Amino acid sequence: MGDFLLEKGNKGIFKKIFKSIGVPVPTPLNRIKENWKKNILESKKVVLGSAPGGINSSIYDAAFKELGGASQVIVSKEEKANALVYDATGIVNVADLKNMYEFFKNNVKKLNLCSRVVIVCDSVPKSIETSGLNSIEAYVEYCTVQQGIEGFSRSVAKEIGAKGATINLLRLSSAKDANDKSLLPYLHFLLSDASAFVTGQVIEASIETSPKQVVALEKSLAGKTAIVTGSARGIGEGTARRLASEGATVVILDRPGDAEAGKAVATSINGKFIGVDMSAPDAATTIIDFIKNELGGGVDIIVHNAGITRDKTIGNMDAAAWDMVISVNLNAIVSVNKALLAAGVVNENGRIISLSSTSGFAGNFGQTNYATTKAGVIGYVRSLSQTTKDKKITINAVAPGFIETAMTAKMPAMTAFFGRRLSALSQAGHPSDIANMIAFLASPGASGVSGQIIRVCGGNFLGA
Repeated sequence: MGDFLLEKGNKGIFKKIFKSIGVPVPTPLNRIKENWKKNILESKKVVLGSAPGGINSSIYDAAFKELGGASQVIVSKEEKANALVYDATGIVNVADLKNMYEFFKNNVKKLNLCSRVVIVCDSVPKSIETSGLNSIEAYVEYCTVQQGIEGFSRSVAKEIGAKGATINLLRLSSAKDANDKSLLPYLHFLLSDASAFVTGQVIEASIETSPKQVVALEKSLAGKTAIVTGSARGIGEGTARRLASEGATVVILDRPGDAEAGKAVATSINGKFIGVDMSAPDAATTIIDFIKNELGGGVDIIVHNAGITRDKTIGNMDAAAWDMVISVNLNAIVSVNKALLAAGVVNENGRIISLSSTSGFAGNFGQTNYATTKAGVIGYVRSLSQTTKDKKITINAVAPGFIETAMTAKMPAMTAFFGRRLSALSQAGHPSDIANMIAFLASPGASGVSGQIIRVCGGNFLGA
């Protein structure tokens, strides 16, 4: 069963009925319908704002121009904006927050449906020694306002979600060194319809490892090889097709029992198929042999999508249900990555992306085993990313929220109804939303993002 409120609430008699009884109807999202496009800002109006002392506006203008648009100051109440970009890198104390308030107060009502909002900030220094600030008081106040900006952005996400609009925070290490080339890929993704179900999120990006030249996202995976586990169907299949559409040669990896479906997907995208039970003791060896014999000795992108659920409350969960979920959802990722990295078959500038879940942040009733594995992925990604910097291999995770899949279609109607309404966008995501985030993290443009867990949840902040 689909989302009746979303599908019918904006049409004819249903629109009148829901409006008359005061039921808020979600705005259908504009999602990317094809591959990456460069000129995403063509014919779009972008409003640029900045706190004093931030990144020079000419850098943003150059990035906007590269994306086919230009920043504009809109003064007419009748005009609408397609995007707001606010540079908060100059905010260092509580008083500076007033500038951000004034910019959004003056411009947020001008947002069009399905608009994009980005706030650019500095990364938060981990200690006073690394902050460059001259006193503990200045350091404490700086960290205070930076956390305040996150709370501000999440609140705005809830206020503009009814319009199908999104807001995200881009935190840059050494933001003072940013230029149009290092900003471009992040703005390209966050201002595009590929990020339609990503809102209220914080993306940390290293300027040091971000692109030093203009990196186009379209066909950016040409010449790359990718392995996507659990990709005979569902989110995995959608991800495999998305990576292939940007030029990657994709290996469909799934259980031998799903070989027929897996081979059909592989054939349709000119890819390859390998049948592997990820929980088997020899899974890593089988994958390494395949990489060496079929992929020329190395792989560029690994997406760990395979996962299972065996739901029971902890008091009723038998050991088999616990062991199976831990084995497939967590131990397989850890052991396979360990073997692949030790064998040197992940190429330099490689990408490793795992699927976590919002359950890993918030937990979920009857899913102690599943939530344990998805929270484990979060800790694993954050820590392992520190060990692969020398080969420029990035490691990230994507945490889906409520996504329209065959599994959620089997939920009781009211459970699904309220599950959809929990997000700031008041609707569920699509498998393509997950695939688009993975495609971005797999791209050369995301070289500055590592150790991140990015939610694709429509602004469902449970467990934030």
